Amino acid sequence: MKSSKPILILLLCLLCLLPSICRAKPLSQPTKALLLSAVIPGGGQLYNHAWIKAGVVIGVQGYLISSAVQNDSKLKDYRTKATNSTDAWEVNRYRQLEQRYTDRFNNDVWWIGITAALSMIDAFVDAHLKDFDANKQDLRLRFSDSGVSIQYSF
Repeated sequence: MKSSKPILILLLCLLCLLPSICRAKPLSQPTKALLLSAVIPGGGQLYNHAWIKAGVVIGVQGYLISSAVQNDSKLKDYRTKATNSTDAWEVNRYRQLEQRYTDRFNNDVWWIGITAALSMIDAFVDAHLKDFDANKQDLRLRFSDSGVSIQYSF
């Protein structure tokens, strides 16, 4: 757990800087949202003012990160126990438990990557669509006997 303290401190510092980063420019910037989402879990969603999505992303990624840290700690613990044990049965049992927690750790890392990528994509697309409501009146869908047409005024 000692190695996770610097990461936690860095995340808290970045979280404190997030409001000033988000207010830097009033226009939405998709790349900025994507990068914030890459650096801070839910950062892009906070930038886009998607509060519920940000909460979900922070919760899911927080759970996965804490699970990965816990599983990594357990696999190292069982690896040490297997190395220090002299009983063959205990060594085998500890190796099995080490493999179980290695698999869980790897699974957590994959899910962290998947949820981070989805969060980044969501933040990027959401930032592109941020001013869609303001431009919605310029877009018109026309129905006629011959079909449907879209009219865009700019």
